[in-house]
Amino acid sequence: MRGVYGNRQAQLRLERAVQGDGISHAWLFTGPAEIGKTALALEFAKLLQCTGRDPASGEPCGECLSCRKVSHGTHPDVTVIEPKKGERTLKVEAVRDMIRLASLTPTEGRWRIFVLPDIERMALAGANALLKTLEEPSPQVILLLTSSEPEVILPTVLSRCQVVPMLPLSPDEVSAALAERWQMPADEAKTLAGLANGRLGWAVRAAENPELVEQRTHELDEIASLATASRDERLRRAGALGKDVESARRVLELWALWWRDVVLAAGGASHLVMAGELRARAERLGHRIGLNSSQTFLRALLDAQLALEANANPRLTLEVLALDLPTS
Repeated sequence: MRGVYGNRQAQLRLERAVQGDGISHAWLFTGPAEIGKTALALEFAKLLQCTGRDPASGEPCGECLSCRKVSHGTHPDVTVIEPKKGERTLKVEAVRDMIRLASLTPTEGRWRIFVLPDIERMALAGANALLKTLEEPSPQVILLLTSSEPEVILPTVLSRCQVVPMLPLSPDEVSAALAERWQMPADEAKTLAGLANGRLGWAVRAAENPELVEQRTHELDEIASLATASRDERLRRAGALGKDVESARRVLELWALWWRDVVLAAGGASHLVMAGELRARAERLGHRIGLNSSQTFLRALLDAQLALEANANPRLTLEVLALDLPTS
């Protein structure tokens, strides 16, 4: 699919569903935030509505009127359902409006398609209303849902969807996308790709908002400096960083990103994602503590991420890591 980068396995699954006429009425795209879940859902909508596609191809033509309307957000039968501006939660009224539209015959396309990003933000009443549509789907309606936290979705909703897992992009995929689609200079694309942690959406926003790059660089600098901090200082910082689940999750992702480079440096690799002083610090630490110690701590970080998703205490989780941090 031309409009999507990475996650080729997910793309192939959708292409095969269309080619084999195995189209479910509900799909759920899962994976970390800003990796392209909504972009893939919209590209799938384009494929489903395309009128110029070669039947043997899994690609939308990208040129027919339908494809162009989906790309510009003007197709009358492809609707994105999101919370109102300034609101985090999708209210039940928006879901009821969608249900009303779902009862209508498609205006131009073969399907009436609804894209619902981040359905974990849906109010419980909205989720229950959505469930009725999932249980009694109209033959011409397709729901394309996305979620960064599928574990909090009602099991009754989850069980009625075809789940499409998606993974963060590699730094090379992010860099290539920035260079090809956003015409970014190669050096700038590589730098942003290294900081993006597999999230193309973040990289695109950061290209337009330099303060995001400054913020992330500062956060990584804080994480890297833990390796040379005293025991008391490490505990103090860990307590501040782990004040809630969201902040702890964010810290663990960035911590693992930097320690990946420490492990690579310890193993003698040169293809690190960090640049400048952060890269130099990762190399110095990796050479000093060695491959075994750096791998052990990276595994501890990954285990902590899983524990956090299983409702571990965020502050305690980060404090334990801070105490176990290899420093010599």
